[in-house]
Amino acid sequence: MEANPRKLLDEFIPESIGKQFVIPVYQRKYTWTVKNQLEQLMSDLKGLLDNENKEHFLGTIIYLETVVNYKTEKSIVDGQQRLVTMFLIAAALKSLAENEWRAREISEQYLENYSEPVDSKYRQRLYPAVSDEDDYRLIVEEKYDELKQSKSNISKNFFYLRKKLAVLINEYNFDQLMYALKRFTIVYIKLDQHDDAQQIFESINSNGERLTASDLMRNYIMMDKSNNEQTILYDTYWKKLENIFEDSRKMEDFFRFYLAAVTNELTEKKNLYVAFKKYYISKRIDTDDGTLLSEIVRYAKYFSLLYYDNLENPREELSDYRVISSMMPAPFMLAFCDLFYNSHIINEDQFYGVMKIMNIYLIRRIFAGMDTSRVSKAFPVYLKRVKEIAKVNGYENIEDIVVYVLVDKNRSNNMALPTDKNLESNMLETNAYTMNLTRWLLEKIENHENSAKLDMSNFEVEHIMPQTSTPYWVKQAGVSDEDYTNLINTIGNLTLVTKSDNSAAGNRDFETKKRVFNDTLHIHMNKKLFEMNSWTSVDINNRSEEIISKLINMYPYLRSKKDYNYKENRRVYLNSQGVHAEGYLNEDNSLTIYVGSQFLVSEKIKGKVLEIRKKMLINGDLQNIDGQLILKSEYTVAPSTAAELILGGSKNGWSYWKNNEGIPIGEVIR
Repeated sequence: MEANPRKLLDEFIPESIGKQFVIPVYQRKYTWTVKNQLEQLMSDLKGLLDNENKEHFLGTIIYLETVVNYKTEKSIVDGQQRLVTMFLIAAALKSLAENEWRAREISEQYLENYSEPVDSKYRQRLYPAVSDEDDYRLIVEEKYDELKQSKSNISKNFFYLRKKLAVLINEYNFDQLMYALKRFTIVYIKLDQHDDAQQIFESINSNGERLTASDLMRNYIMMDKSNNEQTILYDTYWKKLENIFEDSRKMEDFFRFYLAAVTNELTEKKNLYVAFKKYYISKRIDTDDGTLLSEIVRYAKYFSLLYYDNLENPREELSDYRVISSMMPAPFMLAFCDLFYNSHIINEDQFYGVMKIMNIYLIRRIFAGMDTSRVSKAFPVYLKRVKEIAKVNGYENIEDIVVYVLVDKNRSNNMALPTDKNLESNMLETNAYTMNLTRWLLEKIENHENSAKLDMSNFEVEHIMPQTSTPYWVKQAGVSDEDYTNLINTIGNLTLVTKSDNSAAGNRDFETKKRVFNDTLHIHMNKKLFEMNSWTSVDINNRSEEIISKLINMYPYLRSKKDYNYKENRRVYLNSQGVHAEGYLNEDNSLTIYVGSQFLVSEKIKGKVLEIRKKMLINGDLQNIDGQLILKSEYTVAPSTAAELILGGSKNGWSYWKNNEGIPIGEVIR
């Protein structure tokens, strides 16, 4: 490695005549803009024009020099933005030169290698990233008319720079401008083959948010390849990812869920790049870049199907899934996409059957107002359990296995599928008007009852009893002012009307509103409203219960037909010191403590066991009910640790557990 200061236009670029600066395809697009960078750059240039003894430091340029087919390439590791901008300035100067000899001089010094044939790829001194190549070539070839419609930063910045430089030439002169430009300095760092370019690149970008994890992943995959290999990988695979994801942040989200789908572990965003590198290195032992990238592209297409693609007539299950627009189950559904579309282990009905189960789980939790903050990390775990059970039992009953893992194994814990009672109690009280899925639910119910589906794009959610109270409506409701406020936003007081009817209904009395609803009798749910003589709190509650009942019927509570993990002789219990606990000895000899198990209340508990208990109490996994500690969520640990948690410490914890034959499990698993 060598490092030296250089004047960018006076030394660094002219000293590389016959060589080519290459912006590798793994680098992100040219991102400098007029507002964010170029206005300041022109201000700095003006300062150099006004003070001939001054220099301005632009930053660092790091490159790796390689020889390809006897041609020297300087592959830019860092500093592409300032380097490309300086080449754009050189191209602008050429277009502004007062004569052809001056233009030729600029072209020879900065833009072209005249020793190369015109059609040679090495003719240009700068070979930009693939995404910018066409526009830059047109600039060098002075085909400016073909750039008028371009929206790339390359073309926009070129025209801006040419305009500003023309003003400066008129104010000063060409030679003064050139002399000022030659006083922009950089420090270059030239790497050699022994330097770890990727490690250096990561260090450069470790501070701040300069690159996303997906940018770093692309760089990691391609950096050690030749420019030709990089171009092939980019065109064949990475460009397809960029076509799916409009920005690198969305691509970053995809990679997070893709990794979770193939590793069964959801990585925190801050650790995503490190996790990807670890995974990629492990897979590259037995396969090549093309195979791995092909898999990534395949999963990206699944992700697009689930969340982005414009589909004309998607199945109802997919429509529902998209309306929920939750990324939480993405790892789970990506894996099932691969089982269906790639390996063909499950069929179409099974795939959409699993999606319907997922919809029921999420929709019920949303309308029950249940916390979803812990659910995201759970889905990769659910996926792992489903795969393990399916490996033993086969995929014939995969939908039932999913129900078993998602529902049966989560009863009475924070991940539970809400019961009908949970749904009803929350929806009777909640402010449905502010819920994201309320309009969808009303439309769903309406079309569920109609043989001909209605186009509801012009419909709005209307309060039957208006939001603004009047003496008439307070009397009509038969409730106090305080209760009126809560009542108007419940699901039973909401319906669908056209935008024009919504304005016409306003705060008018019920009889007037009924006549308005009469104009929308093609909306099935409004027919009953037209037939009613009053609209009281009782009527609203009755309608709420009717809507909730329809939601429950469309998305019923689920139960699996079989217990896939249960073996009677592995069920265990603990009776000691006045407490009773039950559990299950898993195949890996860990022990799952069942919900309802009692824990000893004792002030003598200390150390690690006390800390674990505190966390369980904070998370709600363990609750103090009438002075008795009761387990509210299944908890899996080693048998000895399980006994220590229950009893507050023991020297030989597993001897306290006995199986259904009364044998201490220590004797069973030793």
